[in-house]
Amino acid sequence: MLRSAVSCTVVFAISGLIAPAFAGPDWTEVGDAGSSLATAQLPAGVGQIRSIAGSLGGEAQDPDFEDMYIIGISDPTTFRLDLLSANFDAQLFIFNITLSGGALGLLANDNVSEGNNAPALTSISTDGTNALLDLPGLYLIGVAGAGRNPVSAGGLIFDIASPTEISGADGPGGLLRLSGWEGNGEVGDYSIDMTSTIFPQIPAPSGIAAISLAGVLASRRRR
Repeated sequence: MLRSAVSCTVVFAISGLIAPAFAGPDWTEVGDAGSSLATAQLPAGVGQIRSIAGSLGGEAQDPDFEDMYIIGISDPTTFRLDLLSANFDAQLFIFNITLSGGALGLLANDNVSEGNNAPALTSISTDGTNALLDLPGLYLIGVAGAGRNPVSAGGLIFDIASPTEISGADGPGGLLRLSGWEGNGEVGDYSIDMTSTIFPQIPAPSGIAAISLAGVLASRRRR
């Protein structure tokens, strides 16, 4: 069974979870959200984060086929991501980042339903892998166009056999850490609606080392 192994030592600012609604996204991509744990964007804020907006495309010499963000999940039982307002066929991915060395695939979705190519994720897989996001903590989420998929040293991390399934990391490279992406995906603008998610609160330095976020904080580089 694929399960998240999120450290219970991660500290979140829960006091700001209840907040009045605001027009527009809680976080808009700054520059280019990267393609790995080391280059993922870290939304800045306190309390509940209800939506993230961004875009894929880039220049011909430096194409931007995927964006990644670090978020906090406060309640896995009600957690949900919905990609809304996209003008392209997109996919959503979530990775466990609490194990030293990088990101491990957890869940992925292409289409929320037949006839609707907008992806959505909850905490439970539907493909028979029993993959489950069952602990609050820090996670890495990714958005990419159809045709663009995460890989590890062993190959594709996810085998999305049916476009509407929430897939566990059942590809040939599913047990290994994210090392890159392959394929030419679609590009465009997107907005991710988020439930039971909060701005990531980075733990003390020892905790940062445990979840391999040192590179994130040291470089904050953009592709």
